[in-house]
Amino acid sequence: MKLPMIIITSLLLFLGVSTSAQTPAREIPGFTFFTVEGNPFFSKQIPKDRPSVFSFFDVTCTHCKTTMKTLGDRYADLQNVSLYLVTLDGRKEALDFVKRYAPQLVNKKNVTILIDLNKEFLPKFQPQQYPSVYVYNKYRRLELYEKDERKIPLIFEKIKRL
Repeated sequence: MKLPMIIITSLLLFLGVSTSAQTPAREIPGFTFFTVEGNPFFSKQIPKDRPSVFSFFDVTCTHCKTTMKTLGDRYADLQNVSLYLVTLDGRKEALDFVKRYAPQLVNKKNVTILIDLNKEFLPKFQPQQYPSVYVYNKYRRLELYEKDERKIPLIFEKIKRL
């Protein structure tokens, strides 16, 4: 069951994500994702009084593990943002991944793990690869897009200035 999802995800990224053709979403697009509890989560639910950070990950991605660990280790720097961890993977796999690599983020009021059941993230946010991290200001405009896990610390500097 896991293998078909990996193949589908790989094909989606291969066919739908070209590093030169994709431009990350300049504003937070409308979407419907689902929480790990199975509840719908709509873009209109994003608080308008603080920045939002979206981290797009895959549970089999080595670079995503590093990114998730960095986000967890630097949680103190993320307390004033809404953090959305978005994946195409299943609920259990996503929660297990976050618990393993960033346990500091589990059950935090400003952190939401989201499952992209409708496969909206790729066409709407236009990530260039896994992982992809987006920092949006409180006006929902893109401030920073980062796809290199070694440069994730840049997002914390950007957040401090928002």
